[in-house]
Amino acid sequence: MSEALARARIQAAIGRSDQAITILQAALGAQPDDPESWLELGDLLEARGDRLPALLAWFEAITRAQSQGRWVDQSTTPAELLDSVVKAIDQVRARRREIYFGSYDNLRKQHGAQALERVDRALSAHLREWDGKPTDPRQKPRFFYFPGLPAQPYLNPEDHPWASTLRESFPGIRQEATELLHQDGFFEDFVRIRKGDRIENYLGGAKPKWSAFFFYRHGIRHDANHLRCPVTSRVLESIELCRIAHHAPEICFSILTPGTHILPHYGVTNVRSVMHLPLLVPKDCALNLVDVGEHAWREGELVMFDDTFLHESWNRSDTMRVILLMDCWNPHLEPVERQAVSQLIETIGRLHQAARSTPG
Repeated sequence: MSEALARARIQAAIGRSDQAITILQAALGAQPDDPESWLELGDLLEARGDRLPALLAWFEAITRAQSQGRWVDQSTTPAELLDSVVKAIDQVRARRREIYFGSYDNLRKQHGAQALERVDRALSAHLREWDGKPTDPRQKPRFFYFPGLPAQPYLNPEDHPWASTLRESFPGIRQEATELLHQDGFFEDFVRIRKGDRIENYLGGAKPKWSAFFFYRHGIRHDANHLRCPVTSRVLESIELCRIAHHAPEICFSILTPGTHILPHYGVTNVRSVMHLPLLVPKDCALNLVDVGEHAWREGELVMFDDTFLHESWNRSDTMRVILLMDCWNPHLEPVERQAVSQLIETIGRLHQAARSTPG
């Protein structure tokens, strides 16, 4: 038990619940990875009648504990906490809607409800409170659709103010990618095959190979790779990246071997666009948005697209194709909407993870 939690319990025991809440809030602001304190805070807030803050505190307690391998079943939950933990989990699961809308309530208070109307509408569609399907039937996001964004398969890279920085850095980035091609041990398979799955479901060709040198994957920074490519790293860290914890960005040198075909597939959400900076492009290589048209990469020329449209790529040449592939925000999102979407998707991900485990 932390010192702050012990002091808070003493205050609560003598009827000073407000002081106990203040102690816990201050302690968690400095050291947030303390599930027991979050759990206690939730109970105190509920007793005071603060329903949404209590729910969000319980959410923090459960998701932080389970990310540490705790409170996932009865054997990992202390007996004295079991009833409180089960209650918190039940509340979190039953009141998912409140948690999701509450995940960006801080931004609503700062910027006003009107600034977040489109995010609220997107979330209510995600919760299936209305039929929020894309207006363009060719667009099929696998996870999260944000209504109101233009249904543009190919987008203008120059809509991002940092596009010129990326484009002008082409020679240095290309040089680092070229040097890596002559080294071993730094590349990994882009497609990770799960048990029972087959590579043929993702790649075509006689001997298909899609390799990557990751700067970020699922939002996690690969520090060693940044050190190996200082020019590319400086450029990436100087621009606005789509940052969503455990989700984005995904940034890599993407390498297709001769004869490889990335089969048609859909992306997860239209809040994110995909930017390509072609580095080494032989003939007979292309990106194809299936119901829209092909784009032949040209070295040094940016291309950006919405990957919720069916898309594929191929290398029909006899040499390697290399691009810098990166996630970026859909340029038609407002800055406050980007913040809200980040907080919302992080919350959805954490709640999905917590829902896989039940103590008791």
